[in-house]
Amino acid sequence: MQVKKYEAPTVQEALDTIKRELGPEAIILKTKQHKRGFGLMSKGSVEVTVAVSERSLSKKKVTENRLTEESVNELQRLPADKQADLYEELLEKQISSVSSKEKMQNQTQKQDQASKKITATRYIDIDDTEETKRLSNKGQQAMDTYQATRSDTSRMVRNNKSKVEEEVDQLKRLIAEMKTEMDEKSALSNSGVQSLMRQPALSTSALQNAYQQLVVAGVESRFALELVQNISFTLPEAQLDDLDTVLDQLTLDLIENIHTENFFSTIQPRTEGNDIGAPILIALVGPTGVGKTTTVAKIASNAVNEKKLRVGMINVDNYKVAAFDQVATYAKILNLPFRSVANELELKHAVSDFKNLDLVILDTTGRSQKEVESLIEMQKLIHSQSNVKTYLTLSVAIRDAELHEMGKKFGIFRPEGLIFSKLDEALSYGSIYNLSHRLKLPVHYFTTGQKVPDDLESATPERLAALILDIR
Repeated sequence: MQVKKYEAPTVQEALDTIKRELGPEAIILKTKQHKRGFGLMSKGSVEVTVAVSERSLSKKKVTENRLTEESVNELQRLPADKQADLYEELLEKQISSVSSKEKMQNQTQKQDQASKKITATRYIDIDDTEETKRLSNKGQQAMDTYQATRSDTSRMVRNNKSKVEEEVDQLKRLIAEMKTEMDEKSALSNSGVQSLMRQPALSTSALQNAYQQLVVAGVESRFALELVQNISFTLPEAQLDDLDTVLDQLTLDLIENIHTENFFSTIQPRTEGNDIGAPILIALVGPTGVGKTTTVAKIASNAVNEKKLRVGMINVDNYKVAAFDQVATYAKILNLPFRSVANELELKHAVSDFKNLDLVILDTTGRSQKEVESLIEMQKLIHSQSNVKTYLTLSVAIRDAELHEMGKKFGIFRPEGLIFSKLDEALSYGSIYNLSHRLKLPVHYFTTGQKVPDDLESATPERLAALILDIR
């Protein structure tokens, strides 16, 4: 695997260079925007980090070495998926051709060895005239067979050479057919035929700008491309060059694709005479240092003051004394009942003590996503209660790669939604969109500071779209 960096004025120019030099199977790892100089005349650029496998480079080299410069240029004008298919097809043919040559060489070596066995009997040992005649005939037959085999081998080599030339001609014809097909599609699009033969996702500077804004904001490149491609299908072609129109449509598409949910939509206060059943249990899980305990206090305060719910708080696993003290302090300030538990039996008793409440919030001790055994232990403890709902709490200030890993490892808790903390410390917010789509989970809350209960806001599609696109 090779990793390289490319810098160009626009994303599209960088992608064109990457496609030309590394082939269509290069993977975009990271995109960074640079700004050089000062004032209105400063020029920006985009740095794209890509990775490509040795096999992909070999396919590209094998293909281009067997074509003329004109054919290579035609090939590079094809879409990436068509290029990849051609590279793969030609590499398989090359491997098949090499295998055939090796088979022929082995066959020739066997014939050479067979010919050497013709005079395996010493002449001094041959004293019978009939035996001499028999061996002479046998040797002549072997020599005739050897010569015939050599002739067949030469003919196979010539045929194989002709076959390779035929394959190259066939590849040239295929490239020409694809180019003709693309020209026909372009002509149909220009004539106003409404079909899928629309402009490519990054065909205009406005679409490139929209894509670049998403990637710089931290949106994964494949999600960004999907959003921009949807714009190219939604807007009339005449409007794809207008940046304001494209960004307006991008905002609408973002809002439509973002999944948020009201945290208390399924939690209702009990009415008099309807106290049957257990309270709803909510557990916040996540790695260390993301602000779970503070978030628990904010949600509890919101539940009491705005939703008028009867709330209790439980500290699960007093592994960290400081966390226990913090939860107990918040519970005392909010005048809420509080328990601390370290095993399943204690948790069962604590929930039983809170059986008349509407909502019980569990604050869990932070665990690293790499401590698999510890995560399993915590999962068993929490889910020893049948009616518990878990919510994954993560910091937006964490890099997207780590968030992705945390999302996968904490999946054993079967979270029903996401809470993102520390928006005030983050520089970009695309990772929220990424993780929500990867895990297919709604976003419930954002936290924007340490103040309890002020720095807590319900997540909405409009708010997240504004954060990603930096709309004030």
